[in-house]
Amino acid sequence: MTAFRSSLLVITMLFSLTAIAQKDTIIINRGKTIYTKVDTFKIGNDPSNIERIIVIKGDSLSVNKADSFVLKTDKIVMGKTTILSKTDTVNGKQQKTVEISVSGEGLGEMIEKQIDFFTNRDKKPGKKVEGFDLFKTEKLVEGFDLFKTEKKKELKNIENFWWVLDLGFSGYTDQSNYALARTIGFVAPNVGKDQLKLNMAASRNVNLWILMQRVNLVKHMLNLKYGVGLEMNNYRFEQENIQFQKNPTAIYLGMVEYNKVKLAADYITVPMMLNLNTSPEKSNGLRLSAGVSAGFLYSSRFKTKEGGDIDKIRSDFDLEPFKFSWVGELGLGPITLYTSFAMNNMWNKGLDMRPYNVGIRLGARPEKAKTKTITSTKKSSSFNWSEKL
Repeated sequence: MTAFRSSLLVITMLFSLTAIAQKDTIIINRGKTIYTKVDTFKIGNDPSNIERIIVIKGDSLSVNKADSFVLKTDKIVMGKTTILSKTDTVNGKQQKTVEISVSGEGLGEMIEKQIDFFTNRDKKPGKKVEGFDLFKTEKLVEGFDLFKTEKKKELKNIENFWWVLDLGFSGYTDQSNYALARTIGFVAPNVGKDQLKLNMAASRNVNLWILMQRVNLVKHMLNLKYGVGLEMNNYRFEQENIQFQKNPTAIYLGMVEYNKVKLAADYITVPMMLNLNTSPEKSNGLRLSAGVSAGFLYSSRFKTKEGGDIDKIRSDFDLEPFKFSWVGELGLGPITLYTSFAMNNMWNKGLDMRPYNVGIRLGARPEKAKTKTITSTKKSSSFNWSEKL
């Protein structure tokens, strides 16, 4: 048995019982040092002032050569400490296996406060800990953690994202029956699909999500994602003399051609999606989200610009007040793309158009998992070795 493992056996016994034999009590006082040499342990203030000598030989533990503790059984229980020993034949040689298990909150709390030597191998050995100096050696103690130390990556079960910004484009698919729309007077006879065609490069979508929240469902890989925010759509027309009239709503071609003609429709929107994150412990993995959103129209206006003159007409223009959409996200690393496609018609009457948006999302990227060092003190700690005694 090596000197270190022998010392470990003695230390375990010393912390488990105040007395190994009833006739002799071993107490390691504050400031005392344990000196090791083979299987002999000397306890004292310095090498010239030794108070106790402990010798381990075979299965015997001798204290000052006066008292001995002989391991005659295969299982010894001392307080919260259990020692198991058995002899096996390995490669034709007898080999004794010794297992020591330490448990109990009282013992764990006492050793935790004193022996941080074992739980942090980056520290230089020979550090004096409260009560005694464990070893005076230049070598690191390897192969044993009295208290198991592990690094665990922590992920939040609920993660908040404030003020997420979307920048993209707005469009719509036009499935209108213009013959019917002309019959009811919603559009003029000379207005059709071509006159309401959009300038896609200038039709902008800006969304400002006040709050988006992600809730862990299954191992942070499957999450529920929802939020609330403002969805703002600007539909820029190619036809520069298109005109909108309110009360009643009518769309016609005017005499003046403008530099800019657009219809704006803004919604308060609540999205809800299922989110799949392929690498939850990293922030650069693949992320997929799909779900639905519900929006309420809170503002709409028709705007024209000619030179420096800007004219706005505010009205609902018979737009449908509620908007229900399919929504989705695709993220990879720092980039997140979003899209939405309306399930219902954006108009209450006259026309049949289904709006959609697509763009890039700034924010709402999952945080990288934080690494936390956890030292187990409440659970039992154990160590094993096989050594020929």
